[in-house]
Amino acid sequence: MNIESKWLEDFLALAEQRNFSHAAEQRNVTQPAFSRRIRALENAVGAELVDRTKTPIALTPSGKLFRVSARTLINQMVDGIGQLSDLSKLGGNIVRVAAAHSLATSLVPNIQPLLSHGKHNPLLSVEAIDVDQATEELHEGSCDLLLAFDDERLRLPPYQSLRIGEAELLPVCACDNKGEPLFQFDSKQTTPWLAYSPSSYMGRQVEAVRDQVNLQAVFSSSMTDILKILVLKGQGVAWLPDYAIKDELARGEVALVGESYLRLPIAYYAYRYQARLHPAGEQVWNTLCQLVAD
Repeated sequence: MNIESKWLEDFLALAEQRNFSHAAEQRNVTQPAFSRRIRALENAVGAELVDRTKTPIALTPSGKLFRVSARTLINQMVDGIGQLSDLSKLGGNIVRVAAAHSLATSLVPNIQPLLSHGKHNPLLSVEAIDVDQATEELHEGSCDLLLAFDDERLRLPPYQSLRIGEAELLPVCACDNKGEPLFQFDSKQTTPWLAYSPSSYMGRQVEAVRDQVNLQAVFSSSMTDILKILVLKGQGVAWLPDYAIKDELARGEVALVGESYLRLPIAYYAYRYQARLHPAGEQVWNTLCQLVAD
């Protein structure tokens, strides 16, 4: 099998841009030449990697799998060269992180100040997206690291996981002028409920106790920050992670609602592929390991 490294880089650019013209421009080649190189790569691996019938183009199942292999090969190759000639990884010190919305806003700011103490000066590029979509980002090799909640599939090879911490989803609502909760759970009267999207990770956790309280959904979102804003505006009750409302609880702006069994434990993790990352990526992973150890 004769595969040129530039073909791998072309393919990764196309997987990111999802457009032949834009990817060719990024790679500084003409579109016809770029298309020929992608076709040559497909011929070399013996599989269609790109579904050209879709707009924007999409990766085939083989393409999604090969994207992970291509990134691993490029990382390993450049890392090996870098050890000999002190060259940085193609793309520099950028470490791509996909993160669940609430973890992006609460965990990443704690990591960033710790990264200045290493030799590779990692530059975090964080994409805050829906939990399930973030998991797909890792599956498809679109990120170096994933910050998300417990997922049994990602705690098995070929992935590596690091348990960062534990939290609770707490049912809370805003307080009145006397510091009392605006709402209570009542078996005879529905309570306005600011719900997570049913298909989201948080939504699935709340479903475990959904039939034990009398709720009426009045709003739905997969984003913790939006639900938190509506809670503070007195629009209803929501289950929010404790790390997202720690200050508001301390100031008496929100209060817990219901019995203790309605508080739902969750755990959050950092995930990666077992294959070695580029040096800046390994530094970020080691920083997370040290953060957990401390």
